[in-house]
Amino acid sequence: MDYEFIASIYEAAAIPDLWKGRGLLDQLALRSHCKDGVLMGMPPGGELRWIGNDSAVPKMEVYVSENWIARNPYLLNEERVRKFSEPRFLMDTEVMSVEEMMESDYYQGFMRRYGCFWHTGTSISSPSGDIIKLSVHRSFEEGPLPSEVTGRLTELRPHLARAALLASRLKFEQIKSTVDALESLGIWAGALRNGKLIVANSGFSRLIPEVIRDSRHRLVFAQRTTEARWQALIEGGVVKLGGSFPIAADEQHPAMVVHALPIAGEAHDIFAAADLLLVITPAIREAKVDDGLLAGLFDLTPAEASVAREIGLGQSVEVVAKARNVSVGTVRAQLHTVFEKTGTSGQIDLARLVVGLGK
Repeated sequence: MDYEFIASIYEAAAIPDLWKGRGLLDQLALRSHCKDGVLMGMPPGGELRWIGNDSAVPKMEVYVSENWIARNPYLLNEERVRKFSEPRFLMDTEVMSVEEMMESDYYQGFMRRYGCFWHTGTSISSPSGDIIKLSVHRSFEEGPLPSEVTGRLTELRPHLARAALLASRLKFEQIKSTVDALESLGIWAGALRNGKLIVANSGFSRLIPEVIRDSRHRLVFAQRTTEARWQALIEGGVVKLGGSFPIAADEQHPAMVVHALPIAGEAHDIFAAADLLLVITPAIREAKVDDGLLAGLFDLTPAEASVAREIGLGQSVEVVAKARNVSVGTVRAQLHTVFEKTGTSGQIDLARLVVGLGK
């Protein structure tokens, strides 16, 4: 048993970046007489996530952009899916015959074309419901993998599975620490993944279920107008672009503003515990609206933040232009950019966002 290599596997559990590049996946590929090492995460109903060594990255980019996963013959047959659930590495030829592989559009159109025809892989189930698939590949011209490869990889599989699950757990703890830290600042926050609430601090939790409903499929806002804005942000790619929207005041709660903040990190990080942070702040009409806060939350320039504040507090475009000694056209252009960045549709909408006024 190579104890030094096993130690490097657990090192990658603590430092996820060590899986990529010339790291753990690359070493697994080399030890298996392969060139490509890939780790894919498939959450239920979510977007495929993946990481790979340097050789695999350009191939995986094509794999995802051309949606080859929808044509993967291993996922179209229940018997093949069941076989891959066995706790070991399987050779491709244990699941499909060479004749089937030669006739398969998936193998000829992608696997052979991009030099990853022959491979062995395994599936790992995580407590979150994700299926993690680890595989190593080499080209058609290099021929089938030696039979002893799967045996060596199967010996390492328990360590690889624990390392992958530990990396996922550490990511979750990082997110939980962030949410808890915001609580100490008086900020209500919750972390989401694929629209589903993963963890929330006590301030955020107190809004459930009157303001927010933690439904089975995704987080839902109780107010219809707020839910419509949230739905529009989801459809518009909130996980990548972020956005903000108001919640109207009611008898039990003050007006609030919701800020959806994408969680920074690798776009393909399969260990990501969450992909979106929801921060909710109560809106106080008498509170001074700070240009710096507006600029930071919505990525506004200083001039755009100033225009947003003045318009949001009820000033007209003409008054703002005169006060700044610029043309009305300049202010209108800045205001148009403010609408785009804040996701608002007009001056009234912007006012609700800036001072938290409800309908």
